[in-house]
Amino acid sequence: MQYPKAWERFAAAAVDWLLYTVFNFGLILVLTSFAFGSVAMQRIMGFVAMLAAALLIVAYKVLFESGRLQATPGKLVFGLKVVDAGGGRAGWVPVLLRTWPWWAFFITAITQILLVGYWVHGIIWLGLVGLFATIVLPPGGRCLHDITAGLHVVKAGPGMVGR
Repeated sequence: MQYPKAWERFAAAAVDWLLYTVFNFGLILVLTSFAFGSVAMQRIMGFVAMLAAALLIVAYKVLFESGRLQATPGKLVFGLKVVDAGGGRAGWVPVLLRTWPWWAFFITAITQILLVGYWVHGIIWLGLVGLFATIVLPPGGRCLHDITAGLHVVKAGPGMVGR
């Protein structure tokens, strides 16, 4: 198996982040418009919006990575795909397990109700960046969430950026 370079994985993650952030931003704008100026409704709709956003991110990754293409749009741009230990297509359960870092976004939904504030979001983002930095540790080319799910992200072709 040929593992991609770290910059390819980071760039693919950035493309995916851009895609689901646009959808999440629109979703949050629509849902929070139902707050009608009430502080209590703002908190409730913020909770619903953040919960829906977390579900969207996890579903995005599971549907694309366990699907026929075995890659999210960001991974496709760079010619990457998610495979199991034998190099075959990963099932949806291991891919769902691979998304465990994004489950932290469910915590952001709870912070909307508890009035904790947005500093929790910053801590979660720092944790995710630290987690993805594990790609530079041995065994090379695999992040911690890949190892725990028993999956690999491999270079499957030139992608749209070529070489």
